Amino acid sequence: MPFRPKGSRNFHYDFQIKGRRFHGSCGTEDFEEAKAIEAEARVRAKNDPAARGIYTVSEALGTYITDVSAHQSSHRTTVSQGKGILSAIDPKRRLDQLSNADVMHLITRRRAVVANGTVNREIDLLGRACRHMAKIYGAALSADLDFSSVRLKEPKEITRELTWEEQERLFKHLRTDLHPFVKFALMTGARLETICELRWPDVDFRHKRIRFEMKGDDEMFFPMNSEMVALLSSLPRANHKDSADFVFTYLNHRTKVPERKRIVTGGGGISEDFRDALRLAKIPAFRFHDLRHTFGTRLLRKTRNLKLVSKLMGHKSIETTMRYAHVLDDDLRAGVEGFSALQAPESRKKSRSKSGI
Repeated sequence: MPFRPKGSRNFHYDFQIKGRRFHGSCGTEDFEEAKAIEAEARVRAKNDPAARGIYTVSEALGTYITDVSAHQSSHRTTVSQGKGILSAIDPKRRLDQLSNADVMHLITRRRAVVANGTVNREIDLLGRACRHMAKIYGAALSADLDFSSVRLKEPKEITRELTWEEQERLFKHLRTDLHPFVKFALMTGARLETICELRWPDVDFRHKRIRFEMKGDDEMFFPMNSEMVALLSSLPRANHKDSADFVFTYLNHRTKVPERKRIVTGGGGISEDFRDALRLAKIPAFRFHDLRHTFGTRLLRKTRNLKLVSKLMGHKSIETTMRYAHVLDDDLRAGVEGFSALQAPESRKKSRSKSGI
């Protein structure tokens, strides 16, 4: 029903269809005329594609990124994945017309330029975006659309561990202002995005713990030891207004007065500087993510406790942590060293005494 807002001479309309709001001025002071204008607006709204649950792939990705991804530490990665999808699928393709053939076309185009794992992450994103649109906005989807069965086989991830000698060479060639950033990765095993998004309110010196934002919008609390407290306590604060809350920063020498700004994934030349340091230190086949593997391997070697390592790395299942179980091989070998399935213990003692052992 048309209404007249306070301070307005004309009537207005304001209604919702399938969760979408339509509002505006009727442009008239006559109530009967305003009712007719509102009725026309309702007809137009009902015929609007979005009101009928018709959305495009581009609209689905954009809406999902705004509604969900914008609040996650992996936001930049999600945006990049969305661009990859739109490079292979027509952005104007309607969701109700999206077919398995379109998904296969995406796979064929993208696997030619990126790894299978990246293609799978893009398929997962497209699936999440479609389901989000269907659940929240009533989007119509193709009935036979199947994202799970077309996933590509990924090579088994190699857990590359940084040796102590390699670590010494890495810090020798790495920019000094990036040392705390890399040291923190070795101390916690946190992912690159998690470290970049860490803010000072997340660091609780009183209770000696840090709140980490994890994948999937989860969170975990990581205990701080004295080494970590000393590192964080010594960090200089950012002097750039947009970076004041962030823990890890770098010196931006491009300004007249060097500014200390937050470190972002893929920004400020950080990734390039890390790769340059690896090259100069002659450390082959190593990525920033391998610092996480190094943490997991070293911690398991010290504690011999898979459950503890799994919890501190934020794994949702112990199976994920089993990739580090190779460090326990020495214990397994020691366990079977004196074992024989073919000879009785008394016989082994006699054999040893005769040989003078």
